[in-house]
Amino acid sequence: MSKTMQNPTNDNQTKNQFRAAVIGSPIAQSLSPLMHNYWFRACGLPGQYQALEVAPGDLQAQLNTFRSDGYAGFNITAPHKTSIVPMLDKITPLARQMGAVNTVKIAADGTTTGINTDGIGFIKHLSATASGWPKDRPALLLGAGGAARAAALALINAGVPMVMICNRTRAKAETIAQELGRGRMTVVDWEDRADAVAGAGLVVNTTVLGMEGSASLEIDLSCAQTDTVVYDIVYKPIETALLKDARQLGLRTVDGLGMLVYQGAVAFKVWFDQDVGYDDTLHALLLDALGETEGWAK
Repeated sequence: MSKTMQNPTNDNQTKNQFRAAVIGSPIAQSLSPLMHNYWFRACGLPGQYQALEVAPGDLQAQLNTFRSDGYAGFNITAPHKTSIVPMLDKITPLARQMGAVNTVKIAADGTTTGINTDGIGFIKHLSATASGWPKDRPALLLGAGGAARAAALALINAGVPMVMICNRTRAKAETIAQELGRGRMTVVDWEDRADAVAGAGLVVNTTVLGMEGSASLEIDLSCAQTDTVVYDIVYKPIETALLKDARQLGLRTVDGLGMLVYQGAVAFKVWFDQDVGYDDTLHALLLDALGETEGWAK
């Protein structure tokens, strides 16, 4: 008789080691289950990843359930990225700097560690898609939410000399610059965003402007230098008005779908010690789920 058959409890524990989830509210629109379950199959792991609707008042109870059920970890999206922090045993220095967690690793003894993979995914995708992007010039960052914090800190850590933060509410941009800037972030008034494009090597939209169902992001890119890269974290639609305008000007562009995939790949590595990537099959599956017929380079 095999060892596994002799000890069904251990068998259940082994199965649970390959379980993960994403929590948020709302969560039905999440592409994470499609992505992570694809990686489980590609790696030959008996895994399962699910999306769970969790109300703010149920966050601690859900965390306790993950621990008692032996989950390897879970992802967190709005509105839980900051409220989860005091509930965790450990926080990585990078996540603490950002003040937000998007990934939790649960050790065999139930200890929880909060991680933030958003900035890592952002830089990995940018470097893979727009190789040689001009990091010797300032970057213009539009927005001041959680994604902006992640991107701003990632750009500073990547060696960009200055990050110009531009947000409709100036005070929010000033907070990021004060908390994360280390003297290398400056705030640009929303009305002056087009002027700031001229000196930027990278323009990044981290707002919801341009997303399906949202107002458009209006910015004149005509004064951009020829090697400037334009990145939009919005991925529905894949081709936002911002990226369309940039492409028409001959600028290199990066859509937001890859950031989702690359940050997810980092989480998968944290949980299961497996290196996974962004291949053509996964790209096609994600585009199909979004109702898109084509997309750009991964």
